[in-house]
Amino acid sequence: MIVLKSTQDKVLAALQSVSGIVERRHTLPILANVLVRKTGPHIQLTTSDLEIQIRTTAELDGDAGNFATTLGARKLIDILRTMPADQAVVLESSAGKLILKGGKSRFTLQSMPAEDFPLVQESASLGPAFSVPQKTLKSLLGQVSFAMAVHDIRYYLNGILFVAEGKKLSLVATDGHRLAFASADLEVEVPKQEVILPRSSPSWSRASSPTTTASSPRTTRTSSPWAVRRCWPACSAPPS
Repeated sequence: MIVLKSTQDKVLAALQSVSGIVERRHTLPILANVLVRKTGPHIQLTTSDLEIQIRTTAELDGDAGNFATTLGARKLIDILRTMPADQAVVLESSAGKLILKGGKSRFTLQSMPAEDFPLVQESASLGPAFSVPQKTLKSLLGQVSFAMAVHDIRYYLNGILFVAEGKKLSLVATDGHRLAFASADLEVEVPKQEVILPRSSPSWSRASSPTTTASSPRTTRTSSPWAVRRCWPACSAPPS
């Protein structure tokens, strides 16, 4: 079964958009992997560090049908970077093995079961939603992230406070000695929402593809943390 078939630049862009929180070494080895879930023409990529979960959906050609597995995210990115941008890339599942093909190269990839991947539990009904341009969110995070605490026993200082109210989004960070504040205007008015995003959250904002006016992260309220979903020009809505 051909899981995906596209050019190197499209596959790499989708992977890089979710790889910012992936660590090569983790107490749970599967967290070094990206969850690849194929539903018809849609490929959904998900990564997690148990605090932040990032998901993107893109249309990459392949055979009809459903398929799910997990692959080493960093290793896959390293392999793709060795190929030219216009190189045709094929990920194929055969006899229980996953084979990545590009030009004359063939790579047999180790995988782990998709059902073992720890997903963040999301609420069935999401609250108010709003979008922030990627460039704006990067700027806000860059202005306040330096003031976050590091491994402070007061765990709520090891992150950034997001406050959305009316048409204003404000970010605050402090380590108890210094405080940083930044804000930006929203396009839509939203009821007041407050949440602390953990320290790892700025990493996924910085690990991104080049900014365009169409790129924006979508933030929605869930039962515990906010779910932050990254949308790219080549991405489509997840299948229902």
